[in-house]
Amino acid sequence: ELHCERVVAMTQAALGTTLTVDSLDGEQEVVVPAGTQPGKRFVLHGLGAPSLRSGRRGDLVVHIAVEIPTRLTDDEAEVLTRFAELRGEEVHEHREGLFSRIRSAFR
Repeated sequence: ELHCERVVAMTQAALGTTLTVDSLDGEQEVVVPAGTQPGKRFVLHGLGAPSLRSGRRGDLVVHIAVEIPTRLTDDEAEVLTRFAELRGEEVHEHREGLFSRIRSAFR
């Protein structure tokens, strides 16, 4: 088996997307369905490395990593807060500590 990891944005994982991955036979498309969770694996059968004993091809396994943004604009935070409200999820606003506020003042 050959393994590779592809990073998708959280919006792509939630809404679905199509990825292109490199294989020994060239580029292959992988359909990532809506609601894909971090760590999900997609197996492309017969697209991995050949076995030294049998000559049969192994599989190409694509691991999905979901990227969560670390900094949001005010508009992005507002949209995500509204999304959480629609889902009935509680979101607690993060308050900066004293040193973070002082550091921000000097930027």
